[in-house]
Amino acid sequence: MNREISTHAEAEEFVTKGGVAIYWRPGCPFCQRLNDGLGEIGDRALWVNIWEDADAEAYVKSVNNGNAVVPTVRTSDEAFVASAFSAPKSVAALIESSIK
Repeated sequence: MNREISTHAEAEEFVTKGGVAIYWRPGCPFCQRLNDGLGEIGDRALWVNIWEDADAEAYVKSVNNGNAVVPTVRTSDEAFVASAFSAPKSVAALIESSIK
């Protein structure tokens, strides 16, 4: 993944300002599909590797019934697993409507 990686703490602040955070892990095919499908607009989200940030993993587990399921997308209003085939399109729309 060729995205700049952020921390959970940075994601917390970014999301409160209207941004989108994407929690992921290396080797996850759903994360890779989301990354590829977002293209350049994905650079406007913060990407947090749950294998390198224990707080990020704890957060993902807290919103997914104790499971470290990724990619988990977070906005100021919701958190959800974006593993559906249509996920890149819906996540791109969230990023588009987030802070400019």
